[in-house]
Amino acid sequence: MRFLSGYFTTSAISLGFLSALSASAFIYLYRFGFVFPYFQALLGLLSLLFWLKLPKTALFWSGLLTGIFWFWWIGLSFRYYDLTWMIPLVIPAVGLVYGVLFGAVGLLPHPALRAVAIGVMEYIHPFGFDWFRPALLFVHTPFGERLWQFWVILAVLTIVLSCKHKARFLALFGLFFALYRPPQHLSPAQLADLRQNLFLAPTRLPQDLKWSPRYRGLIIQNNLAKIKQAIHAGKKAVILPESAFPLYLNRDMELTRTLLDLSAKITILTGALFYDRNPYNSAYLFQNKKMRVMHKVVPVPFGEASPLPLWMSRWINTLFFDGAKDYASAKSPSDFSMAGYTWRNAICYEATSDRLFAGNPRLMAAMSNNAWFTPSTQSTLQRLLLQLQADRHGTVIFHVTNGPGTDVIVPREK
Repeated sequence: MRFLSGYFTTSAISLGFLSALSASAFIYLYRFGFVFPYFQALLGLLSLLFWLKLPKTALFWSGLLTGIFWFWWIGLSFRYYDLTWMIPLVIPAVGLVYGVLFGAVGLLPHPALRAVAIGVMEYIHPFGFDWFRPALLFVHTPFGERLWQFWVILAVLTIVLSCKHKARFLALFGLFFALYRPPQHLSPAQLADLRQNLFLAPTRLPQDLKWSPRYRGLIIQNNLAKIKQAIHAGKKAVILPESAFPLYLNRDMELTRTLLDLSAKITILTGALFYDRNPYNSAYLFQNKKMRVMHKVVPVPFGEASPLPLWMSRWINTLFFDGAKDYASAKSPSDFSMAGYTWRNAICYEATSDRLFAGNPRLMAAMSNNAWFTPSTQSTLQRLLLQLQADRHGTVIFHVTNGPGTDVIVPREK
């Protein structure tokens, strides 16, 4: 008990809160449309200094509160499983995971060891959830977000904290290496051509209505109307969100024939479910009266597939999800041609995953259903993560959503 009492002092909690606030402010500023590059860079540097120097007790609270500030919205999805009572339990549980992770970093005695641990956090994904990326602190700042640049920033701060005055001054020049950004893969003319010829068709369906059989016919009619609108506008392709058609599309022959007929006039990329012994979350490409199905590669932890051992996953699915089966997934990302370009397909959560950016694709068509977490900062954090990956890989991302978040994410250049 004496050991634990040190974690509940006013000093530890206050320093942890201040640290978490500096590490989370950029999300909430962006949520309300404020981008202050140099101020955000200063907050990012301050956050890292906190993490390199705070005592272990304060660092535990920093991780716990940072986890809550970044991911409090995770519990909102339980509303749609009649498990609303779990929301106040999930929020602190998520924070506790990151509190323990940061607390472990706090056990390291030297800033250099902590710097290595913070850098390694890029590869530590509790339960397969990879949305905590410390380099995200520097999105929309003058610094680049590539991993080596983040390591440069950590090295500079470690020298500043550990060495004498002259070495500290010289080390600051190392920050200039973190300013580099590579050129885009796509020329401005090509990007303008795509903006002109693609029709993004976002939707705003509440999650509790989206899967109701009562509204299925109306949803299908509205989606077909958007496709016809794109045809009338002379577009080459139309992209709809994840599960835009809330059904197993490969089992609805009439709707499939309708989409195949429309694909003689326009390329259609849409989300829907697929079933073949196992359910899949998939993207359907209708092009020149042919259909191609591309399955999701990285399922959402617990939402689509449990990262736990099989026996435990079955128990959780039975207890909380009426015995529903986990979604199956593809082994590798899918590339396809659309509007004269090669694209990488991505569905919601996986659009921020490193696996989907293997080979540095020039273009990505990403579709999401953000209604699970509306209203919250989930779509804001997703947008920032997409910018991080776009900047790292030089990939232009056309992102279409149900709910907030539809946008074209372009890599930043100096």
